[in-house]
Amino acid sequence: MNHKFYSLLLSLLIIAALICISCDNSTGPEETHEFPAAISAVATDITLYVYSDGWGTALDTVEMTTEGPVTLDIEEEIPYHDPPRYFSYAKADGFYAEIYTSQKGETITIDLDSVPQVANSITGVIFEQQIYFAPCYFAEKDIAISVPGGGSIAGTTDEQGRYGFSGLEADLYLLHLANGNLPEVYYISNTSGTDYNDLYFLSEMVVDAPNIYLYPSDTIDVNIDIDLPNGGHIIASEPSYNNGWSVNVTPDGLIDGQYEYLFYEVLQAVPLNVQDGWLLDGTKLESELRYLLANLGFVGREIDDFIEYWLPRLGDSPYCAIYPQNVEAMITLNIEPVPDNIFRMIFLFRPLQIPISLNTLPLPDAIRRDGFTVIEWGGILLTNY
Repeated sequence: MNHKFYSLLLSLLIIAALICISCDNSTGPEETHEFPAAISAVATDITLYVYSDGWGTALDTVEMTTEGPVTLDIEEEIPYHDPPRYFSYAKADGFYAEIYTSQKGETITIDLDSVPQVANSITGVIFEQQIYFAPCYFAEKDIAISVPGGGSIAGTTDEQGRYGFSGLEADLYLLHLANGNLPEVYYISNTSGTDYNDLYFLSEMVVDAPNIYLYPSDTIDVNIDIDLPNGGHIIASEPSYNNGWSVNVTPDGLIDGQYEYLFYEVLQAVPLNVQDGWLLDGTKLESELRYLLANLGFVGREIDDFIEYWLPRLGDSPYCAIYPQNVEAMITLNIEPVPDNIFRMIFLFRPLQIPISLNTLPLPDAIRRDGFTVIEWGGILLTNY
């Protein structure tokens, strides 16, 4: 798909979604339906899905016959916090799901609210999930559903992320919300009764400072378009992106007579690799980063620029986990003329106070640099979220 057409289409979709969820806009939703508040009742057969707050790993499933106090005393081999901390989803049929946070040995009290039974309705809870850490409710935010055949219905979540729409025909609907600057859309179906759906989305994150280095064999004009397969926005660029770069590049990589690389930043909410990578010694982080980058295939100013940008941002933690991401699934470059060689790495950085076990990745084959070669690096710093 042509990038400019894709960008226009994406912009129109975002505008449409934001119009739908803006209750104050005169061109917004045609209807607003009040959904009954949750009902105070006693839940039975409750399941707690317990996760590590700090690692995000599933630790245990705790069954409760009814509401009341429960003490979570779950061992972690290498806890992120001392004492360990947990977050739990509490769920029971006919009741709204809730989040509980606690630390090892702490007693919490589970008290769920019943879902109102309303004919021809959809309800549930919307959760915003973070990488590793406890999720939160998408609380007191405007949402909307698109009505088949045209129009929309506005709604607002409550302080616990609960939403509800009633008076619906049995059909498939689109629920819209704005995740910061990013639109989220869900397919939800409705029958004649009360249909319950919990919804989850990832927090938006910034892919910082991807630098694109261009090395043609001869001085040439290069056109580059960026596509974001999972959505997102370019929030910064130098030189200015303006729906694509059209630049002149010399064999030593000088761009338009003044830039050594193309710089941009992207706001996205995408699944990330948090299992495979490399654990570095934070007490000698610069030398470890230089060694890793050189063995990955970066050279010269590519490494120097990386160190200059990232070393101050990574701080002085004893350890640093680095996870390479599936860059093509996040950000796609369309380059003309087509490069002979292209090597791109986007890393997730996580400064750590304790060592961890991860799946250490083998280093890739050496980068070929014959002909027109494109090199790129960028990163996501987890401590920002």
